[in-house]
Amino acid sequence: MTNANDAAVAVKPDPAGSVPPEQYAPDAIWREAERLLYREARLLDTERLSDWLEQIVDPTVRYMVVSRELRFRKEKRYGQPAEVFMYDDDYDFLKARVEQFHSGMQWRVDPPERYRRLVTNIEVFETGKAGEIAARSNCLAVRTRRAYEIDQFVYCREDVLRRCPFGTLRLVQRRIDFDERSVAGRNLVMIL
Repeated sequence: MTNANDAAVAVKPDPAGSVPPEQYAPDAIWREAERLLYREARLLDTERLSDWLEQIVDPTVRYMVVSRELRFRKEKRYGQPAEVFMYDDDYDFLKARVEQFHSGMQWRVDPPERYRRLVTNIEVFETGKAGEIAARSNCLAVRTRRAYEIDQFVYCREDVLRRCPFGTLRLVQRRIDFDERSVAGRNLVMIL
């Protein structure tokens, strides 16, 4: 008896995605990617941002958060791009954000915030490049501060993971499709 994931399943490229997946990854690699994404959520939820940066993120990373303009499909009079970059960071920029968090100078961390990230609908694809896979997941991040400050963010992540020289997977690219056109919460000072 064969598992459905063991067979090469053709998948159409996501029209909005940056990584055109061609087939599902084998189960062992799929589980490894799932474990990495779940571990990442735990590290971020428990404010272990330095560990996240050192253990999950590759030094060549590109971390993007984009929002789309929500207009009628038939609307053609605007020539501007439909996507707006909210973040377009590299490793040094992420490191600066982590250092700012730990500096005590960020007003959002006192009193402390609490985070809960739910990562779901994980799909893992082969990219055709040796040692590299693509993962797509949907996320819900809830941020709570004091009794009355609760923010929820829903988004889709398209990640490229690459096997590092130590044998573990590392995040080399993340493209977050942020569902809101503008941030409904108080701010977006957090790592999605």
